[in-house]
Amino acid sequence: MARAFVPVLESNGGGAIVNLLTLVALASMPGLAAYNALKAAAWSMTQSLRASVADKNIAVYGVFPGAVDTDMLAGVDMAKTSPADIATAVLQGIEADREDIFPDPMSTQLYAAWRQDHKAVEKQFAAM
Repeated sequence: MARAFVPVLESNGGGAIVNLLTLVALASMPGLAAYNALKAAAWSMTQSLRASVADKNIAVYGVFPGAVDTDMLAGVDMAKTSPADIATAVLQGIEADREDIFPDPMSTQLYAAWRQDHKAVEKQFAAM
């Protein structure tokens, strides 16, 4: 996608790319090895892309939502944020030029804990 859209954004004078990641990009959960690895790789790609296009007036944002009320989590009993609220928070993050956007209460709290002690978060996720 980036290879196709970066030239278009550049020719238009710049723009933004938003990569939808997830909290498992930061810490893995059991039973989701491929999904965890994919999201962690996407986070790394987001950082690489950000550096690669910085001189083209293109911003690259990583979005790390917690549980979102979608079909993927239907039947999982936990607090979830609506997709509309996530979208609103992402737009606010872009307007504030926050490269890494934590768009809901779960992700905001987890990111604060991760920044303080990422190994504790890793152990917390491993116990799920």
